[in-house]
Amino acid sequence: MKSFSELTSKEKSIELLRWLFVLPASVLAVLTLCLLAGIAMPPTMAQLPGTPPLVPSDFHRFVLPRIFGALMAAAFVIAGAKTAPRSRVATAVGLVVLWMLYSFMTHVLVHLGRGKAHYAHFVIAAVASASAAAYIYYSERSQGRRP
Repeated sequence: MKSFSELTSKEKSIELLRWLFVLPASVLAVLTLCLLAGIAMPPTMAQLPGTPPLVPSDFHRFVLPRIFGALMAAAFVIAGAKTAPRSRVATAVGLVVLWMLYSFMTHVLVHLGRGKAHYAHFVIAAVASASAAAYIYYSERSQGRRP
C-alpha cells in the first residue's frame, strides 16, 4: 500500500473521507443492533387495572441483554475498523478502548454497589470488543497485510 504522501489528490480525499466515517459507521452498527434489540425485547406495556402482570421470561431478562451487549460491542469495533482505510488493527484497539470506557460508564459507574450483574455486563462487553479486535488482527494477517 502506498504511503499517504504518494497518493493522488482524489485518493487522499477518499482516504480522509473514510477516516471521517470510522466513528459514524461504528455508531450506526450499534444503533442498528439497538433497533433489533427493541424488536427482540419489547418493553413491558401498561395494562388495564385488575389484569395480572405479564412477567417476561428469564430468556428475555437475562440472556438476550447479554447477547445483544456482546453483539453491540463487537459490531462497534468491527464496523469501525473495517471502514478505516489503513491501520485497521490500531483503529480496532482505539475503538476497543472507546467501547470499554463507554461500557464502564453505563454499566459500572452509574450502578456502583448495586450488584454483580452490572459488572458482568461490563466484562461481557470488554471480552466481546477485545475478541472483535483479535478478529480484525487475524483477518488483516490472513490477507497478507501488515497488522
